[in-house]
Amino acid sequence: MDRGRKAMPVQNKACMTRHIQRCEERHQQKLRDMKSSIDNKCPRAATHLKTKAKKNALMEDMFAQIETENRLLLEKMSHIMRFKGGIDCTNDSIRYSHSLSKERRKRELQRITKENQKILRRIQDASPTYNHMRWEEEAKRNHDILQNICEFKPQPVHGREQQDEDSIFGYMEFYESIPE
Repeated sequence: MDRGRKAMPVQNKACMTRHIQRCEERHQQKLRDMKSSIDNKCPRAATHLKTKAKKNALMEDMFAQIETENRLLLEKMSHIMRFKGGIDCTNDSIRYSHSLSKERRKRELQRITKENQKILRRIQDASPTYNHMRWEEEAKRNHDILQNICEFKPQPVHGREQQDEDSIFGYMEFYESIPE
């Protein structure tokens, strides 16, 4: 018991102690039964995040579409197997039955082919404008002039072998003759 209650005047001490004892028991019971004022439990799980209704609906629509396409394909395949049994590559449409400009395109192609043959014949019959014999004569004359003006005479060329420009003027032989 606390001191404040002892100092308080009462008519019957036994009744007062019994009353105080009952109050303390009630207080202890309330403390045991008391619920916390702070909610520290896990938050409630959001059911809309677990079920994913929109994704499930989209998947269901996609599966339904696939099933429909598979059914149509199966029907087409069974029709082919029952009636035709082979490859159907013919197009019976009027749109593809004939071309309006087929004859005109054929005539144009023949005309172009004839013109190309005429051009080829003219090219083959034309005489060449370049004279290779004159070229060889000019090359020989240029070679003779080169020999007359060179300080170092080039070595005679054996047969039709060509030497590079440095060896014609004697530079390579000069550098090769220098000992290292």
